Amino acid sequence: MEKIICFSLGLSREDIEKGKISFCEVHPEKIELEVIPLTENMMPVGVGEVLERVSAGGMGQDNVREKQGSSPVQGQYRAVMVNAMEREQVLHVMRSFKAVLPDPQHMIFAIITDTALTWTFSEYIEHLAMEHEYMKTRKPATKS
Repeated sequence: MEKIICFSLGLSREDIEKGKISFCEVHPEKIELEVIPLTENMMPVGVGEVLERVSAGGMGQDNVREKQGSSPVQGQYRAVMVNAMEREQVLHVMRSFKAVLPDPQHMIFAIITDTALTWTFSEYIEHLAMEHEYMKTRKPATKS
């Protein structure tokens, strides 16, 4: 079965479940969506390292808190970081969460890139927050 792995920041269990249900309604085919809430103890760990453990089956949503020993991070932002094989899958995840969560325009959605794999979650979240703030405040180019 194909698997899409996501990490979430600032989402409740209910938010995650709503997003997963929304995704499954649109994708009844055999694609598993695993959404893992970031914990404080995951923040200094490399994105690639955690993703590798999850992909190998060593860490999942149900046992991540037990293995990492802390509760989910709550912060200024709500974010979903997606690791998927195809761009279209990323868009489906984004649309699924946007369809069911309040204030989706204030959420950060990101694809886990090769560069992100080299960063810690703290570095990655900081980068995403800076990008998000820039996108909120920049003035779109106007045609003359």
